[in-house]
Amino acid sequence: MTLESDSEAADWFGVDVEQLSARLRFNPDDAHIWLESERMVLLHLTAFSNLRRELIETAGIEAARKMLYRVGQVSGTLDAAIARRAMPHAGPMEAFKAGPRLHAIEGMVVPEQVQLELDAETGFHSGEWLWRHSAEADAHIDAFGIGAQPACWTLLGYASAYSSAFVGHPTLYREVECRAMGAPHCRIVGKPAALWEEDEALALSSGLDISLNSHDSFLGERIVGSRAATLAGGGAGDGLVGESPAYAAMMSTARRVAATSAPVLLLGEPGVGKKSIGRAIHRMSPRGGRALLVVNCARADGDELALDLFGRERNAHDPARPGRLERLNGGTLLLEDIQTLTPRFQAKLMQLLVDQQIERQGSGQPRQVDIRIIACANEELARAVREGRFRQDLYYKLSVCPVAVPPLRDRRGDLPLLIRHFLELHAARYGKALGGLTMDAVSYLLSHDFPGNIAEMEALMERAVIMAPAEGMIRTHHLLSVADLHQPSFFRLSGAGGLVHADQAGEAVDVAAQTEKLLRGKFNLESFEAELIQRAVSQAQGNLAQAARMLGITRPQLAYRYARIKGEGAP
Repeated sequence: MTLESDSEAADWFGVDVEQLSARLRFNPDDAHIWLESERMVLLHLTAFSNLRRELIETAGIEAARKMLYRVGQVSGTLDAAIARRAMPHAGPMEAFKAGPRLHAIEGMVVPEQVQLELDAETGFHSGEWLWRHSAEADAHIDAFGIGAQPACWTLLGYASAYSSAFVGHPTLYREVECRAMGAPHCRIVGKPAALWEEDEALALSSGLDISLNSHDSFLGERIVGSRAATLAGGGAGDGLVGESPAYAAMMSTARRVAATSAPVLLLGEPGVGKKSIGRAIHRMSPRGGRALLVVNCARADGDELALDLFGRERNAHDPARPGRLERLNGGTLLLEDIQTLTPRFQAKLMQLLVDQQIERQGSGQPRQVDIRIIACANEELARAVREGRFRQDLYYKLSVCPVAVPPLRDRRGDLPLLIRHFLELHAARYGKALGGLTMDAVSYLLSHDFPGNIAEMEALMERAVIMAPAEGMIRTHHLLSVADLHQPSFFRLSGAGGLVHADQAGEAVDVAAQTEKLLRGKFNLESFEAELIQRAVSQAQGNLAQAARMLGITRPQLAYRYARIKGEGAP
């Protein structure tokens, strides 16, 4: 069986190709391609061929085989999780075949089943497949020509890891024919790892462990409570979750400065999580066991803030009042929005930074303290320094150890982890079990710009947990509110293989593909028109003019058709 026929292409081995293809979303503005929550890349086959040649010539053929096999293993493990979610109501055999189809959608190979056995209860799996149009075989032939050994190493790692992850037991495949050896097609056979000879099993797996653990996901998975992992220094509610390069660089800097007592200046847009990073720096520091005082400088005027922090001496009318900084001795002071500080308070803060001394109001007697300063500011701080509203010497003293906190748009690779983290956090907070997110909801989240950064992300996910029905799925409309001004911008793969823009609900506007799908089935135009008209009239509560506008026709046209449906004759 091949995939060349249009009628067969949409129902390949009982797998809904359009259902799988719709899980692939493109966001060209941000250079992101998503397969569900996994970021993908498009790679020229010529580039892949050059990579294989460089690996083989530099590291040797055996080392190159192991590396490429491992690449396939990772991809196969991830696709196994996607295949299970893509076919939630299918039988094990049908759901298993979603993986080979995903491999074809990804442009790697067209698998054709020869023999397949799968026992869902015992986890036994064996199979034989023909590989047609192998991209890896083409890449190897392009680089080295026809040789004496099979060359589809990445594909083989994928097949073994996919099968192992899907059935839950180590399964290994072997390539017995390959176009890189001059065969007309590639052929693989697979069975449980325990049934291969020990030496052969080791050779097939490249001596690498086949991991059955899939990447953290959330699409169609039950959400019951907070279990999202945070990196070192993170707290349960801080949202310090990530693995993107921008996040890793920030956390690396944060760990280095945490080991010192130097002042830290956290710079970033509103909502990026500067306070959370500040708390993490304190926890990771030698002062982590001491007190942390968080003060928002924008919440009170300078005099009130100075009185609260520095205190006052006794006078004729008021008793002495120790400031909070005296009690904080040995701890950390975290100041938010320092760009709003008054000149008088700036002078007091400068004294604290330079001399580690504070003075109560009405007293000329300085008091020695040991306090670390962590300050948070946005882009307004630089403007305030240029305009003379913020002391330049204080700015340089605070910025001994600056840490740039990146906006969420620069951390798109962290979106899946953050989505799951906040989903489970708020599901636990509200004691609510959910079925996960629909594909369209995920597409919306992965395409959204999040101008409000982490703060917007958390608010959006909390809203979704509240609005979604218990045990139900979170859908796009659960994420939206009347306060939202931003529309997602993403594309998906149409049934014809092209990119089509998707609207806010995540449904692609691809009339040609939908028409083709209808014509392949048992479609009755008159019944469809009658159903459509009756639904429109029902939704308009009998108002024919409103129903006509919904259908894009005139009221007389609708009245004529509606009367005919009802058997009343034309008016």
